[in-house]
Amino acid sequence: MNKDVFTLTAVVAILLIISGVIYQNYVTTPEVYVKGINLIVYQPPGTGAVIVGHVLQPSSTFTIKADSFFDYELNITNDGKVPIYVQSVTTNTTGFAIPTTYLSQSLPLEVSPGQSKTLYVTVATPSVSYSGPVNIIVKVTTSS
Repeated sequence: MNKDVFTLTAVVAILLIISGVIYQNYVTTPEVYVKGINLIVYQPPGTGAVIVGHVLQPSSTFTIKADSFFDYELNITNDGKVPIYVQSVTTNTTGFAIPTTYLSQSLPLEVSPGQSKTLYVTVATPSVSYSGPVNIIVKVTTSS
């Protein structure tokens, strides 16, 4: 009987430990609720850059775990008469980051007149809970 009580106690203790680990990793992990992306483009007047972006998620509002990543696609079209250059892609939303190593192409990215290019951006989320929009800022110039 003592052996059975010991075995039962050990099994209950192991189950409590496992459920505690699961609870901490899946229930109490902070979440980031992105309520849309604000694409902000800085370019000189008459540049001719047309930049359209969209998040590579099922919708523009989504929830992901804190301290993770999401992907964003920028479609850059040059409707002007001179080459344009994407100089930087950044964010000013607290806790988020876009390191240049997370871009699919090196910057400055040249787009010739009448041409289009796609730039994939990986956005790092904060390590704490967040709820709100995320600003993605693109700076375009006519010289490299």
